[in-house]
Amino acid sequence: MGCVCGAGCAVVSNPVGFACEISERRDRAAVVAAGREVGGGRLVVDLVWYDHPRSVVVRISKLVIDHDPVCVVVDPRSQAATLLGPLAEAGVAVSQPGPGDVTVAHGEFLDLVNDHQLVHLEQAPLTSAVRAGQQRPLAGAQAWERRVTVDQAPLVAATLACWGFRRWEELAAPGAWVV
Repeated sequence: MGCVCGAGCAVVSNPVGFACEISERRDRAAVVAAGREVGGGRLVVDLVWYDHPRSVVVRISKLVIDHDPVCVVVDPRSQAATLLGPLAEAGVAVSQPGPGDVTVAHGEFLDLVNDHQLVHLEQAPLTSAVRAGQQRPLAGAQAWERRVTVDQAPLVAATLACWGFRRWEELAAPGAWVV
């Protein structure tokens, strides 16, 4: 597949999953892709779009057509919940994680980082969000605190894209549907 963002970044093999988050100030939306490195190694997150939310539905729709992702994830309890209706109208199927899923996504993301199994492409908004990331309690575990001075939308979207992609990998694994 190559680089999703078109900027010549590390090569990600198909398939890929996407997630979107809108900033707390509602002035930016982040769309992040997650997929495996060519050869099936580490998980790679790529900030593929970071701009005003007014254009995000058009951008996600084009990404869906161009890349046939395994998932598009939007947290229905976040700023991005306002995208659910417009995405449905555009024909984009969206996975909506519950609070338990958000905490699992957070924990798995941290585990991937700690195990050196996650790569992000040093894109300034994502790098800044990672550096400023803070945790908050949620559903008996932890999640990203979205209300910090640095926009956390890229980090939250990266976390959710990894979660959606990994759920697809689990279901696509041989034997997942043995009866």
